[in-house]
Amino acid sequence: MAATKKVKVKKFSLKRLIILLLVLYTLIYSLYYVFKMPIKNIYIKGTNLITDNEIITATGIKNYPPIFKVTNHKVKESLKDIPLVKDVKVKKNIFGKLTLDITEYKILFYNLNNKKIVLEEDVQIDDNNKYKGIPTLINYVPDHIYKKLIKALLKVDTDILASISEIEYSPSKSNEEVIDETRFILRMNDTNTVYANLINIKNLNHYEEIYSTLNNQKGYLYLDSSNEENFYFQSY
Repeated sequence: MAATKKVKVKKFSLKRLIILLLVLYTLIYSLYYVFKMPIKNIYIKGTNLITDNEIITATGIKNYPPIFKVTNHKVKESLKDIPLVKDVKVKKNIFGKLTLDITEYKILFYNLNNKKIVLEEDVQIDDNNKYKGIPTLINYVPDHIYKKLIKALLKVDTDILASISEIEYSPSKSNEEVIDETRFILRMNDTNTVYANLINIKNLNHYEEIYSTLNNQKGYLYLDSSNEENFYFQSY
């Protein structure tokens, strides 16, 4: 006769059920709380020309909405109307801190030919008299030189660009033959005149250092050479 197996039946435990329900409730409530948590702190980084108020207003976070509803995509879409915004990265944490890391386009010059402000990558925006302290390109530049000019000016420090009043295309010639088609005349805010070419555009970053050795004289400063020994100054 076969032996009878005893099957142990587990008793229903109300205590275990309550604990399980409490764990599930706590988990669900925590997730809901985090998802609905409003923004508590807003940090905006990387801006020089764009105001915090412009960013906050454009992105719709002025009233501190739930932080996890603010996505990188939504922020980028909302900032399209601010032309100086090149890129933005969104960072957030479970404590309600929202960080917007903004990358601005660099302003290069005001193009008098088409009345547009030119940014890096040849992005052009309307002039609304909002941005001051930028040089003015006063004459026509051939397309192939113009493209090089935009790339070259990215190598110039922002404070040096701000010290330039006018940019004039002026290729170097000898007996009507063009020697250097990338030369420009830069009229500075301090009334000096600088000759520079696109190949050696980085020389401009030493302008303040060079001028400090001239005992406040005013005149022509030639920085269109690759050799520093060939830099020279001619007073007016």
